[in-house]
Amino acid sequence: MKSKNLSRKAIALLAIAASTFCFAFPALAGNTAKTGWSAYLTNWNTADTPNRQKQNTSDGYISASSVSGNRTIRAWMLGYSNEDVRSGTVTLTSGSVGYVTNQTYQIYGRKQVHMRLQNTQNVAGTEAAGLWSPDNK
Repeated sequence: MKSKNLSRKAIALLAIAASTFCFAFPALAGNTAKTGWSAYLTNWNTADTPNRQKQNTSDGYISASSVSGNRTIRAWMLGYSNEDVRSGTVTLTSGSVGYVTNQTYQIYGRKQVHMRLQNTQNVAGTEAAGLWSPDNK
């Protein structure tokens, strides 16, 4: 009788253990909410978006809802203290979207990052605004 109870308990424990492998755990969603940025860019000077935490290996997202004077700006990603994160660069005009390649998560894991913005020409008084996210998926 004791052997039968032990067998039932062992089977129950095995069933519980096996059932834990049947559930899919959610993937890390990342920091994908799109938040606003705006900048007034003079000549070759730069401006930065606010810092946010990079949470996965996806590209960063940035869009420009407006860039004054029919001009073009460039954007790239940097770490919190302006560390190199092996970022690509995208160019933006009014209404455009860019995806910024980077190695932040591979190098540092979760880390605060920002986008750096700059005119593509030495011109004064470029106003620009849009949305950005450190992760796009």
